[in-house]
Amino acid sequence: MKLKGLIAAAFAGIISFGAMNAANADDLGKQGTFSGQIGLVALSENVMAMAENHLYIVGKYAGTSTNSSGSGFLQNTAWACGGTTEIVDGVPTGIGYCTVTDQDGDQISGQWSCTAGTDDCDQYFDIGGTGKYEGMQSHNKFKLMFIGSTGHFNSFLWDGAYTIP
Repeated sequence: MKLKGLIAAAFAGIISFGAMNAANADDLGKQGTFSGQIGLVALSENVMAMAENHLYIVGKYAGTSTNSSGSGFLQNTAWACGGTTEIVDGVPTGIGYCTVTDQDGDQISGQWSCTAGTDDCDQYFDIGGTGKYEGMQSHNKFKLMFIGSTGHFNSFLWDGAYTIP
């Protein structure tokens, strides 16, 4: 995998989700499960070569998501994410944050992390939310998939679950 792809992937930890309809509070219920995908683009990246085979990257990313069911949690939402990634001997480790905004303007924020690669990452939406997402707690796993050496990537998510108080 090319360096630019590794860099983009490491930052995107961010995540993946749903498709065409925005969810309203009644559609979400008090708890639910989800899976889906997000397409992300690197808005900016600052790469520091610390040593041979050791990079440190700070990046900012944006994208949109789809939910596998075509509706529900994180369906047709906009993502704004940032994070840091360290790549040692080709293995990325990263941490960052995302804020997701739906078509109603409601938002939820959380943290992502990838350790020992990009195939088994975690995302937690637990920092704060507005509107229908107020008080929501959510967790999902995700994997990053690069689109050639374009700097763009998809994030595929699974095992997603949420609760609303």
